[in-house]
Amino acid sequence: MDQELIDFAVDRLLRVRADNRPLEEIPEGAAPSSLSDAYLVQDALVAQLDRPRYGWKIGCTSKMAQEMSNTNEPFYGRMFADSSFDTPASIPMTGLFHPIVEPEIAFVVSKDLTADGAPYTQAKLLDAIASMHPAIEVVDARYEGGWPLGIVPTVADNGVHACFVLGPAVSDWRNVDRPAIPLKASVNGEQVADGIGANALNDPLNALVWLANAATRRGHTVKKGDVVTTGNICNAPIFAKPGDTAAAEFGSLGKVEITFQE
Repeated sequence: MDQELIDFAVDRLLRVRADNRPLEEIPEGAAPSSLSDAYLVQDALVAQLDRPRYGWKIGCTSKMAQEMSNTNEPFYGRMFADSSFDTPASIPMTGLFHPIVEPEIAFVVSKDLTADGAPYTQAKLLDAIASMHPAIEVVDARYEGGWPLGIVPTVADNGVHACFVLGPAVSDWRNVDRPAIPLKASVNGEQVADGIGANALNDPLNALVWLANAATRRGHTVKKGDVVTTGNICNAPIFAKPGDTAAAEFGSLGKVEITFQE
């Protein structure tokens, strides 16, 4: 994909954010047609957004999410400081079109993860984690057709990341049975879904391993202090509406809550 086409795609994705109107489509021939092209568009989009860094999101780590995106592999995007909050959070619906609430497990990285350290494994990364947290990521389809959305347009639009809510640090996180982490998700006090930690690549730490290898392979560094959220562990999508309060309870790990202002 040449630079002119990358710039054209990025311009369309930036207009969505500036005009607060969903994108009809990127014309055929100008849209990224492969995952590699989609990451080129994502890199250029993130550079143009020029927002303070917060960390990384990983998507499609569950079978449900992969089926929605018609893929068999995860993907990544970036998260930004100005759209990341501590729980409980309250955010405006302005600028959101089709938001989905995703309960997830997040890690804070304690050292730079560079290409020199690859390939990364669970054993290597255990000493590169400062803390583990329950969390919620909100994703949004900024394309007019809404959901479901294929993997290529998803990756191009920065992994459809919208915002992020961080829960409390988990004490003694190394001894937590991560695959068995329980989830109960509710909207306005009514339970709507459940889940389990194993929904994220069988163990949320596996998702961090995947990111460390995938990002460094494309020339990126996961930096010390970055927050990495590892994908939806819920068994069903949770679509948010104005006025909704969504809560995710992760057993003894704690609760994360977000309200969507009307």
